[in-house]
Amino acid sequence: MDSAAMGELVMAGFKKLGFLQFAGIDGVDYQVGRNVVEMAPRPEHLNHNGDVHAAILFGLAETAAMGAAISGIVDLMGAAFIVARDGRIEYLARAKGSAGPIRATSELPAETVARTRADIEASNPIELAVPVDITDNSGKSVAAATFTAVIRPRR
Repeated sequence: MDSAAMGELVMAGFKKLGFLQFAGIDGVDYQVGRNVVEMAPRPEHLNHNGDVHAAILFGLAETAAMGAAISGIVDLMGAAFIVARDGRIEYLARAKGSAGPIRATSELPAETVARTRADIEASNPIELAVPVDITDNSGKSVAAATFTAVIRPRR
């Protein structure tokens, strides 16, 4: 299965989640080691200043990170359980609602993806630091985040 078809399957699964429906998060690019998602801000996503609410940005970043974390192991998901353990975000600039769509990009090196696959196949527990860059429609970074993806063998 190619990356585009895999990305469609992953986003179809993500889109069943109520929060992603509310936030309007859509897939843009999905490849092994890479996930890009975006959302077009609606009035219900904005704070009192007209900026995208911090919780929406955090959710967008988490979606990008977890998608990247599973991007190279989708075929092994039957043997693994994955969850975000924690996340940290730094807001760098205003994410103005008028500057949408807002995009989150998460990428992992090929070595990390290969090591993750090997650990899953060996039934080793894994913790990955997954970085995310969040930008407005001009490409300006408005936030940077890192999530810890925990991958454990299924019991």
